[in-house]
Amino acid sequence: MKNSINLTIKKSLKTKRDKHIKLIFVTLIILIQFIISACADSITESTPSVDQNPNSGSIKATFSDIQNKIFNKSCALSGCHVTGVQSPNLSGDAYNTIVNKPSTQGINYIQPGDPAKSYLFMKITGAPGISGVRMPRNASPLPQSSIDSVKAWIERGAIKN
Repeated sequence: MKNSINLTIKKSLKTKRDKHIKLIFVTLIILIQFIISACADSITESTPSVDQNPNSGSIKATFSDIQNKIFNKSCALSGCHVTGVQSPNLSGDAYNTIVNKPSTQGINYIQPGDPAKSYLFMKITGAPGISGVRMPRNASPLPQSSIDSVKAWIERGAIKN
Protein backbone atom coordinates (compact mmCIF):
# COMPACT_ATOMS: atom_id res chain seq x y z
CA MET A 1 0.00 0.00 0.00
CA LYS A 2 2.82 2.32 0.94
CA ASN A 3 4.50 1.68 -2.44
CA SER A 4 1.22 2.32 -4.20
CA ILE A 5 0.86 5.70 -2.43
CA ASN A 6 4.47 6.61 -3.20
CA LEU A 7 3.96 5.66 -6.83
CA THR A 8 0.77 7.75 -7.00
CA ILE A 9 2.57 10.72 -5.44
CA LYS A 10 5.49 10.35 -7.87
CA LYS A 11 3.10 10.20 -10.84
CA SER A 12 1.25 13.21 -9.51
CA LEU A 13 4.49 15.17 -9.10
CA LYS A 14 5.68 14.13 -12.54
CA THR A 15 2.36 15.20 -14.08
CA LYS A 16 2.56 18.56 -12.26
CA ARG A 17 6.19 19.00 -13.38
CA ASP A 18 5.26 18.15 -16.98
CA LYS A 19 2.39 20.63 -16.86
CA HIS A 20 4.73 23.24 -15.39
CA ILE A 21 7.30 22.63 -18.15
CA LYS A 22 4.57 22.85 -20.81
CA LEU A 23 3.34 26.11 -19.29
CA ILE A 24 6.86 27.55 -19.35
CA PHE A 25 7.35 26.40 -22.94
CA VAL A 26 4.03 27.89 -24.11
CA THR A 27 4.83 31.13 -22.26
CA LEU A 28 8.23 31.34 -23.97
CA ILE A 29 6.66 30.77 -27.39
CA ILE A 30 4.08 33.49 -26.76
CA LEU A 31 6.81 35.85 -25.53
CA ILE A 32 8.95 35.21 -28.62
CA GLN A 33 5.95 35.79 -30.89
CA PHE A 34 5.20 39.02 -29.06
CA ILE A 35 8.79 40.23 -29.46
CA ILE A 36 8.83 39.36 -33.16
CA SER A 37 5.49 41.05 -33.79
CA ALA A 38 6.61 44.13 -31.86
CA CYS A 39 9.71 44.34 -34.03
CA ALA A 40 7.88 43.59 -37.27
CA ASP A 41 7.28 47.27 -38.05
CA SER A 42 10.93 48.14 -37.69
CA ILE A 43 11.93 45.08 -39.69
CA THR A 44 9.63 45.95 -42.58
CA GLU A 45 10.34 49.67 -42.30
CA SER A 46 14.11 49.25 -42.33
CA THR A 47 16.05 50.76 -45.17
CA PRO A 48 16.42 48.18 -47.88
CA SER A 49 19.64 47.48 -49.61
CA VAL A 50 19.24 48.18 -53.28
CA ASP A 51 22.82 47.51 -54.32
CA GLN A 52 23.60 43.92 -55.13
CA ASN A 53 27.04 44.62 -56.65
CA PRO A 54 29.28 41.99 -55.06
CA ASN A 55 32.39 44.16 -55.52
CA SER A 56 31.10 47.10 -53.52
CA GLY A 57 29.09 45.22 -50.95
CA SER A 58 25.52 46.05 -50.25
CA ILE A 59 24.75 49.77 -50.29
CA LYS A 60 21.77 50.87 -48.25
CA ALA A 61 19.77 53.90 -49.24
CA THR A 62 21.17 55.86 -46.29
CA PHE A 63 23.51 58.83 -46.28
CA SER A 64 26.17 57.03 -44.24
CA ASP A 65 26.33 54.08 -46.64
CA ILE A 66 26.31 56.35 -49.70
CA GLN A 67 29.04 58.53 -48.18
CA ASN A 68 31.24 55.58 -47.20
CA LYS A 69 30.69 53.30 -50.18
CA ILE A 70 30.14 55.72 -53.06
CA PHE A 71 31.39 59.24 -52.33
CA ASN A 72 34.52 58.23 -50.40
CA LYS A 73 35.44 55.42 -52.81
CA SER A 74 34.42 56.79 -56.21
CA CYS A 75 34.46 60.57 -55.81
CA ALA A 76 36.80 61.67 -53.05
CA LEU A 77 39.29 58.80 -53.05
CA SER A 78 40.06 59.45 -56.69
CA GLY A 79 41.36 62.86 -55.61
CA CYS A 80 38.71 64.80 -57.48
CA HIS A 81 36.02 65.89 -55.02
CA VAL A 82 38.19 66.85 -52.06
CA THR A 83 38.81 70.22 -50.43
CA GLY A 84 40.35 72.69 -52.86
CA VAL A 85 40.22 70.46 -55.94
CA GLN A 86 36.70 70.15 -57.32
CA SER A 87 33.33 71.22 -55.92
CA PRO A 88 31.55 69.82 -54.09
CA ASN A 89 33.86 68.34 -51.50
CA LEU A 90 32.54 64.79 -51.11
CA SER A 91 35.18 63.54 -48.68
CA GLY A 92 34.50 62.75 -45.04
CA ASP A 93 31.00 63.96 -44.27
CA ALA A 94 29.64 65.78 -47.32
CA TYR A 95 26.05 66.11 -46.09
CA ASN A 96 26.18 69.83 -45.23
CA THR A 97 28.07 70.50 -48.46
CA ILE A 98 25.52 68.95 -50.81
CA VAL A 99 22.01 68.82 -49.34
CA ASN A 100 20.03 71.97 -50.18
CA LYS A 101 23.26 73.60 -51.42
CA PRO A 102 23.35 75.12 -54.91
CA SER A 103 25.78 73.82 -57.49
CA THR A 104 27.64 76.12 -59.86
CA GLN A 105 24.78 75.39 -62.29
CA GLY A 106 22.24 76.94 -59.90
CA ILE A 107 20.54 73.62 -59.11
CA ASN A 108 20.93 72.12 -55.64
CA TYR A 109 23.42 69.28 -55.53
CA ILE A 110 20.80 67.32 -53.61
CA GLN A 111 17.18 68.44 -53.58
CA PRO A 112 15.49 66.26 -50.93
CA GLY A 113 12.60 64.29 -52.37
CA ASP A 114 13.46 65.05 -56.01
CA PRO A 115 16.31 63.21 -57.76
CA ALA A 116 15.42 64.86 -61.10
CA LYS A 117 16.21 68.27 -59.54
CA SER A 118 19.37 67.07 -57.79
CA TYR A 119 22.45 68.06 -59.78
CA LEU A 120 24.68 65.41 -58.22
CA PHE A 121 22.17 62.74 -59.21
CA MET A 122 21.98 64.23 -62.70
CA LYS A 123 25.79 64.00 -62.94
CA ILE A 124 26.01 60.34 -61.91
CA THR A 125 23.25 59.40 -64.35
CA GLY A 126 24.51 61.54 -67.24
CA ALA A 127 21.21 63.38 -67.47
CA PRO A 128 20.66 65.96 -70.21
CA GLY A 129 21.59 69.51 -69.22
CA ILE A 130 24.63 68.73 -67.09
CA SER A 131 27.81 70.68 -67.52
CA GLY A 132 30.74 68.50 -68.53
CA VAL A 133 30.60 64.72 -68.47
CA ARG A 134 28.92 62.00 -66.49
CA MET A 135 30.56 61.20 -63.15
CA PRO A 136 32.78 59.62 -62.14
CA ARG A 137 35.05 61.19 -64.74
CA ASN A 138 37.49 58.91 -66.55
CA ALA A 139 35.96 55.83 -64.93
CA SER A 140 33.14 53.43 -65.54
CA PRO A 141 29.72 54.73 -64.52
CA LEU A 142 28.54 53.72 -61.07
CA PRO A 143 26.67 50.40 -61.03
CA GLN A 144 22.94 50.87 -61.52
CA SER A 145 22.35 49.47 -58.05
CA SER A 146 24.50 52.26 -56.54
CA ILE A 147 22.59 54.86 -58.55
CA ASP A 148 19.34 53.29 -57.31
CA SER A 149 20.57 53.65 -53.71
CA VAL A 150 21.31 57.35 -54.21
CA LYS A 151 17.93 57.84 -55.91
CA ALA A 152 16.05 56.07 -53.10
CA TRP A 153 17.90 58.12 -50.47
CA ILE A 154 16.99 61.38 -52.21
CA GLU A 155 13.36 60.30 -52.75
CA ARG A 156 13.09 59.55 -49.02
CA GLY A 157 14.06 63.11 -48.20
CA ALA A 158 17.88 62.87 -48.19
CA ILE A 159 17.94 62.36 -44.44
CA LYS A 160 21.28 62.36 -42.64
CA ASN A 161 21.19 58.77 -41.44
